[in-house]
Amino acid sequence: MGFSSEQPKAETASSTRIAAGLILGLACFAAVLTGGIFVGQTIGEALSTLQTFAPVEVDPLR
Repeated sequence: MGFSSEQPKAETASSTRIAAGLILGLACFAAVLTGGIFVGQTIGEALSTLQTFAPVEVDPLR
C-alpha cells in the first residue's frame, strides 16, 4: 500500500482557505458592526439636537 503525499497538501490548502475566509468574514462583520454603531450614535445625536430646538428658532418667519 502506497500513500500519496498530495492528499495532505490538498487538505492543508483547503483548511488554510477556510480559515482565511473565516478570519476575513469576521473582520468584515466587525467593521460593519462598528460602523453601524458609530453611524447610529451620530444619527441619534443629530436627532436629539434637532428635537431641542423650538420651531421658532429653526424658522423665525413661521
